[in-house]
Amino acid sequence: MAGSVRIRSLHKSFAGQEVLHGIDLDVAAGSVTVILGPSGSGKSTLLRCINHLESPDAGYVEVGGEIIGYRRDGHRLRERSPREIARQRSRIGMVFQQFNLFGHQTAAQNIMEGQLAAGVPTEQARRRASELLARVGLAGRENAYPSALSGGQQQRVAIARALAVDPDLILFDEPTSALDPELVGEVLAVIKDLADSGITLIVVTHEIGFAREVADEVVFVDHGRVVETGPPAAVLDHTENDRARAFLSAVL
Repeated sequence: MAGSVRIRSLHKSFAGQEVLHGIDLDVAAGSVTVILGPSGSGKSTLLRCINHLESPDAGYVEVGGEIIGYRRDGHRLRERSPREIARQRSRIGMVFQQFNLFGHQTAAQNIMEGQLAAGVPTEQARRRASELLARVGLAGRENAYPSALSGGQQQRVAIARALAVDPDLILFDEPTSALDPELVGEVLAVIKDLADSGITLIVVTHEIGFAREVADEVVFVDHGRVVETGPPAAVLDHTENDRARAFLSAVL
């Protein structure tokens, strides 16, 4: 089903140091999954493997029933061409911690970029950019450059950019961690609105209140392993895992 995610036996190492130790995870289409865990536990690497910004060393990721980055050849997996990977990645939006907007482009131009690359006519892309800016509470800011926007506004432009190509899945990598505290709420409010849109959301965050209110599933990752997964109340309030309990007591 479009937007569903299936991860099996996912391993990833950097410079001989294993970061992901055989991750298994299922995410239902249209659901909101929040991934929690201490810094360095592999959360961001997991997201980057889902859209093939990082290639797994072993295991695989399926989105909508299609293996990302590879195709089956009998019992083996063979890497897809860069064009095929780009096609797959176009269905997976990603919002980064540091916004990653092009500083020399306006808000509208940043949002139009992916559409134009996909062959959308310029005027159609421009209209879509205006619609999405209004959706994230930035109507009328089409011609604003990132330097003229607050961090929260830049992150909302980044969310609009991720929405521009109508993805089945959006990955959020600590979308509020670079923001001043008073700006966090405006970004979380936009993500909350998306939760009812039918798009699958996977959110790496330390915002426990957001996880409690919005998530369908909470996943706790530690040392590159999924150590607990379940509904928010089960994981946040009744965990029996010592590492999850210690982490939650530190952040609550």
